Amino acid sequence: MAHRKIKRQEEAGLIITSLIDVFVIVLTFLMRTISAEGNLMTSADNLVLPMSQRSKSPTEVSLTIIADQKNLTVDDKVLMTTESVRKQDSLLIKPVLDVLTKKRDEEKHAEMMGLIKEATGKVVVQFDKNTPYDIVTKVMATCGYAGYNNIKFAVTKKNEEG
Repeated sequence: MAHRKIKRQEEAGLIITSLIDVFVIVLTFLMRTISAEGNLMTSADNLVLPMSQRSKSPTEVSLTIIADQKNLTVDDKVLMTTESVRKQDSLLIKPVLDVLTKKRDEEKHAEMMGLIKEATGKVVVQFDKNTPYDIVTKVMATCGYAGYNNIKFAVTKKNEEG
């Protein structure tokens, strides 16, 4: 019997057209869902931020004040308890005012030296949703007195609660 000669087919090369399509789709999806502008702000662990209907992307964070059920914190440094803030008669919170005044002076000095473009006086405030109104008022008054008139409140979007 005659041996049949088996034809060997050439190996098919790798077809990357479909792989490129998949990568383009994934890249487009990631670009649409991930947006990083400036330093991203995270809320404190023990804080439940109030809900908001409005949505505006966060801007760069330079100074953060956090008031939760126990402490008042400026840039991750605990300054005093919220109970002692509540008991005081003055609208100005002395330890917070000292820190804010020092930081505002540093910001103005950096602007004069040309290190930053503009001393904006921005501060981001994070309050627990159960924080009493008198503490909110005292923190805002202290910020304004120290020269931080551009106050932003950190909130949670209504559809992000989980």
